[in-house]
Amino acid sequence: MKIRMRVLGTVVGAAALMATGCGNLTIRSWVKVITDESSGSITTGNMPIVINRLQGGFLGAIVLDTTSLPGPVDGSISVDDVRIAGDAGVPIGAICVWGDPANASSGTINLNILAGQGSATITLNLKSTAAIADTVHIPPVFLSQTATFPLNGIGLTQLLNAASTGSGDGLFATSASFEGETVLLGQPATFGLELQVTNDSTPPLFDTDLLGKCGGHFNEQGKDIFYGVNVMASYLLAKNDKPQPPTIIKLADIGAKAGDHLKVARVGTYNDKLELRDGTATKMAALFSSSSVVNKDNQRNRIPGAIDAGTDVTTPAYRVCIIWPFCTDTPTDIAEDFSVASSATVTIPTGAQYLIVAPTPDSLKWGDNSGFGLGVSLTVNP
Repeated sequence: MKIRMRVLGTVVGAAALMATGCGNLTIRSWVKVITDESSGSITTGNMPIVINRLQGGFLGAIVLDTTSLPGPVDGSISVDDVRIAGDAGVPIGAICVWGDPANASSGTINLNILAGQGSATITLNLKSTAAIADTVHIPPVFLSQTATFPLNGIGLTQLLNAASTGSGDGLFATSASFEGETVLLGQPATFGLELQVTNDSTPPLFDTDLLGKCGGHFNEQGKDIFYGVNVMASYLLAKNDKPQPPTIIKLADIGAKAGDHLKVARVGTYNDKLELRDGTATKMAALFSSSSVVNKDNQRNRIPGAIDAGTDVTTPAYRVCIIWPFCTDTPTDIAEDFSVASSATVTIPTGAQYLIVAPTPDSLKWGDNSGFGLGVSLTVNP
């Protein structure tokens, strides 16, 4: 009986999900290198040099046309940010690879949801250099590499799970190989990367020494950095709803501190109901906190470390009517948050260690929100 009920639930959920496939669905996520499972090398002459500590990844936006569900789904891919670093040792030093700002990277994707099969092909237009080349002022070289990522694991179960949690993290765990010709210190060289990757909402982190060598090159693509936001998340009091935890961003991870100006810009939209397509909702809010603690959603002041940044947003109350007109209002508003429905530039207050972000839908319901393309772009001292 349990097995039958589970199967029935999956079939009903699948039917409901497929019925809502009626437009473009954006999945915006970082595809990150799994360092311990990835390797690389660069060969000049007959001497191969191992690239250790491969770190980084790229930010991709996949747009799927869900009108073809339950059949195979085609879509496009744009790559907005590439940042990969590794250590080739003495005398070459750090290897830095980043997106060419003058030549966008893009690709295509095909998913057969029912069969759990698919692939993505991406042409990455890149720039690269090594620490030793920077030292002697040799300019970066340009690379154009096409890679195919097998996606044989994104089936109906995975898509249903993602829709039910509001998060597409882990959907694109796969592998890819890069091999091509470059120039190192004026000499032809061959490079190769064997990458194992996965995806999630947070940008890649780097060892301090690698970021010190490559960070300036990465910033050629822009100083802003993207964080995904779960469309079902909230830091407000909930009523008859079960929201997901809000996005919590450690300010030190983006090089931000008290007194800095921080531009917080919304990226993408979301749906204020459960559908496999991009919605038009844009309301979001954020606040600073001295800690990463978020209390249970049955409390009004869920962020005990909340710190006011001086720019407030007001969220509505819940109205409960036992018998009309005998109604009471339960407030949800807190004093410390601010709107990022479009963008906001705020001064980071004293004591702030974290930025906490979540959508604020008109319905004040988060459990039926949908979408995988929502996030914020953060710029320190723009």
